[in-house]
Amino acid sequence: MDSALKVIAERGPTASLEDFAAEAGVARTRVYRHFTDRADLERAISARVAALIVAELEPLWHPAGSARQIIRSAIGAHVTWLAENRNLYIYLRRHARPDDDESALDGHAGVRRAVADHLTKLFGVYLSLVGVESRTTETLAYAVVGMVESVTERWTDQGAEDSNALIDQLSAWTWAMIAEALGTVGVELDPDLPLPPLV
Repeated sequence: MDSALKVIAERGPTASLEDFAAEAGVARTRVYRHFTDRADLERAISARVAALIVAELEPLWHPAGSARQIIRSAIGAHVTWLAENRNLYIYLRRHARPDDDESALDGHAGVRRAVADHLTKLFGVYLSLVGVESRTTETLAYAVVGMVESVTERWTDQGAEDSNALIDQLSAWTWAMIAEALGTVGVELDPDLPLPPLV
């Protein structure tokens, strides 16, 4: 698996099984002692890439600071990882399958769902701290994830340049969406005031 990730990162998402085996220093046939077929290998590689992406989103799993800082940290971590691992991300997208189980964190759909579900809970917890219950938290979470995902995918396809400008834009747009949603339930929040830490 380590050899496969290295080859994909260096040579691109079209790297072959032969390339993986050569990097690992084993015969091609030995690879299939560990995987039932090519699809099984692709799923395993996708699962590893998905885990790397989720690990990079530490600012989302343990938010700290103001709303603006949390947003920028999470988006910055995601964009920076994409810039440094463009080929791995493209591999993950290209090997997304229509029958992927969205409840499992082993592919593109799983990463998207995990992040959106976590954001839904995060928004809900922070709203509950100010005594507001809202059914829009899930819609808002998926809207944010959809926007960030589609914009960063396009940026990745175009060569992943000028990451700071992209982080600035996405952070501003994300806050604008959140502020609008908060306004509909009568909440005004200064994005630069520290939010209470969550346990």
